[in-house]
Amino acid sequence: MKDNRNSFLNASVGILKLPSVAFFLFQNVRVQKKFIKIHLLPDLKEFQDKNDGSLKETDFKKITNYYAVGVPAILGYAFSVLRGFPLNTKERTTTTYLGGISGLLDDLFDEKDKKVLHLENFIFRPEALKPINKYEALLTQFYIKGLDCSKNSEVLKQQAKKVFKTETKSELQHNNNLPEEKIKELTFLKGGHSFLFYRMCLDHPLEKEEEKMNFQLGGLMQLGNDIFDVWEDVNQQIETLATKTTSIHLLRNSFSSELNSTIALIKECDYPKKQLQAFIRIVLFGLSRVYVCLDQFEKLQASETSLFQPEKYTRKQLICDMELLKNRKAALGYYLRLHSRYL
Repeated sequence: MKDNRNSFLNASVGILKLPSVAFFLFQNVRVQKKFIKIHLLPDLKEFQDKNDGSLKETDFKKITNYYAVGVPAILGYAFSVLRGFPLNTKERTTTTYLGGISGLLDDLFDEKDKKVLHLENFIFRPEALKPINKYEALLTQFYIKGLDCSKNSEVLKQQAKKVFKTETKSELQHNNNLPEEKIKELTFLKGGHSFLFYRMCLDHPLEKEEEKMNFQLGGLMQLGNDIFDVWEDVNQQIETLATKTTSIHLLRNSFSSELNSTIALIKECDYPKKQLQAFIRIVLFGLSRVYVCLDQFEKLQASETSLFQPEKYTRKQLICDMELLKNRKAALGYYLRLHSRYL
């Protein structure tokens, strides 16, 4: 009876705290969109007006609608909650410009018509690069602007090199029939180093416990993204833990195990308990949707065959639409269950 009562109380606290988590995330998105309109859009207009064809309309949308919004407004906000004070203007500028070009950098590795090797030296000496097109010119200008606003520019360059090397290694995931352990290693390297890069955009010191936690959390976030990206990855012949598995039950167990490890590492960080709990709520709020996607895949596996075979399914079957009300309700349910378990 006591365990049931405690579970009920924890769920009740989760319900009370959920509006504040959602509200502040929404508010941060609004603030960030305003910042983009004032600072980033004028810089982008120059490239839109003088585009030589190397930049697509989707490239601009990735910057303004996704990365330049999400990195500062969600990740930056989460890191700020953990440390106990908000982003300052320079930190917001750094995360906006360096975060904004994340999608363009990913495309350099995903799209075979783009060349990347000459950009390795660009990481340490961006001012020396002679852009071959507007695509590279935009990358250079935004990278330099982001670095110039950071107190940790040299540290960021070192971390950017790790991200570059990891992205190069992740090309092994293109139709190479890798063992699952190797795919998991590449997944966590990619997510972990990228997450640390974003964290290093903030000025306050990064202690060893928090560094270890952020690496683990980044890997877990990458795994979650891969679960949502099954349709796209199958079509691009990219091997991930989600495309390789034949059992969604096992994939769910693996994801939950990594979440357990992540929460344990968060609780080891040297911050006040209240800030740690607030950070955990944001993490759970973001990851609860992954379980909704896993539910969809589990039902699909049960209805078709005893094995999960994503290459045989349609786009509609593999896309988990989080705009649907039923999926949002399901995510809320998972958030409350996870809140009861971890807080």
